[in-house]
Amino acid sequence: KQLAQSDDWKVREVAATCLVEISRKKADEAIQEMMQWADDGDPNVRRTSSEGLRDVARRNPNKVLPVIEKLKTDDNLYVKKSVANVLRNASRYDPDFVFGLCQKWASLNNLNTNWIVKDGIKKLSPEQQKEVLSLIKKA
Repeated sequence: KQLAQSDDWKVREVAATCLVEISRKKADEAIQEMMQWADDGDPNVRRTSSEGLRDVARRNPNKVLPVIEKLKTDDNLYVKKSVANVLRNASRYDPDFVFGLCQKWASLNNLNTNWIVKDGIKKLSPEQQKEVLSLIKKA
């Protein structure tokens, strides 16, 4: 966690990369810890909580849902970019999961969540993107 709190972005990237490696072997334990990090006051730690699970999101996006659900309304751009990145990574392997989740999130009518959704759907089919974006406009 100390690495994730660093002011140096390179050090924060090392922290996220280490978590990716740890989560490959101990996904459940990493997710439990990242659920706590997702509530941290430091946006760098919150960002690491999602970024460190990007490999888990590729293999089983449903597992990271408890973490990204905590972050879906975060107002910090660094955090929002990371959550959107997790969605894009997951959409390559399970586009239906991302499509369904983004439909649900689009109905929340939250500016921060809408930003994440708009950025996170970029790997979905054009038809799916259009449908999700139409929900945001209606909200």
